Amino acid sequence: MEKKKSVLFWAITFGGPVILGIMMGIVFYSGNSTGIFPVVWMFLPAAAVMIGQLVTKKKDDGQVKLPKRFIITFLVITVVEILVSCLAFFMDGKTVTLIGNAVFMAGSVLSLIFLLVEKKETRKAYGLSNQKIGKGIIYILIFLVIYLIIALGPVSVALLAEGEKVTMGSLGITMAGIINAISLPFMFFLTFLPYFGEEYGWRYYLLPRLMRRFGGRSSLIILGVVWGLWHVPINMFFYSPDTALQSIITQVIACIGFSVYFAFAYMRTNGNIWVAVAIHFLNNNLAASFGGGDGSGKEYSWVFVAIAAAVYIILLVLPFIFSKTFSKANTESFVTGMLTPAAVPDSTGPALRSSNEEKASTDQDQCVE
Repeated sequence: MEKKKSVLFWAITFGGPVILGIMMGIVFYSGNSTGIFPVVWMFLPAAAVMIGQLVTKKKDDGQVKLPKRFIITFLVITVVEILVSCLAFFMDGKTVTLIGNAVFMAGSVLSLIFLLVEKKETRKAYGLSNQKIGKGIIYILIFLVIYLIIALGPVSVALLAEGEKVTMGSLGITMAGIINAISLPFMFFLTFLPYFGEEYGWRYYLLPRLMRRFGGRSSLIILGVVWGLWHVPINMFFYSPDTALQSIITQVIACIGFSVYFAFAYMRTNGNIWVAVAIHFLNNNLAASFGGGDGSGKEYSWVFVAIAAAVYIILLVLPFIFSKTFSKANTESFVTGMLTPAAVPDSTGPALRSSNEEKASTDQDQCVE
């Protein structure tokens, strides 16, 4: 079963971008906008995990039932998004992107409803619960500070070096951008689905499996590289067509940094996937508040690549990768807790888990706190 899940995950998560990348290239060279494709990309990792769950789940296997309404809704939205991306061959790309956004917003609302009415033990068994939310908010706020330093720090230094004043205008901050930033916590519930699409694949599924094989810290680097290279067609046909190589290298370095911090926050909250989803959401959407727009059509110099590498390593890698969170004991406890199936609750009491998982969860609480 595990082997089948693995084959499906890699085939869909990386096979999908090959097909979509070809489509994206055709749309790009036809002179149309490719903005819909990065959104579709984001759904693939979680879709791969869910298809694996559906294919390998047996009726009477003694484990908690799948949250099928949530899964089916997500998969339907994924298919619809793929179909919408095909419209880019015939319609204006910006219109297609708006349609795609409307689809995943509707899907986010519907998925949230199905998730909230799901049983607590079901959400917990499949990595969908919202434990340690207080800690999670702290890690979200820490990331917000780091993001602001990354977004504004280098620009401020450059302005000061040139003898210019650092102002909101020179930093690319507008009133519209400030309003956008303030609205993000509310928009999260309407637009979380694509970010969940990545995090459920990278953090919930792939991270513990890489840790089981390669250990804690090495896995973070490996996942970051894999995650970064997964973006290659987007770098080529959306982010930075004119300086694709620089964009790809910057992407990989950024993903290594994010891989470290996202895993840190994820493990410190005992596998709260929503913390990782919220951080991912903020990272992608705060750019609009600082003049970054949708991130398309950028040009990167090698000097920028070097500065970006230094910033990501100093702010996201070095402060966290040597944390005891990624020690051998914590990693083994985390992996055991994540990869041990949850037992069906008995009728005489609360939900029961296998003895191994219960022990792993207790060990993890002791190590991580």
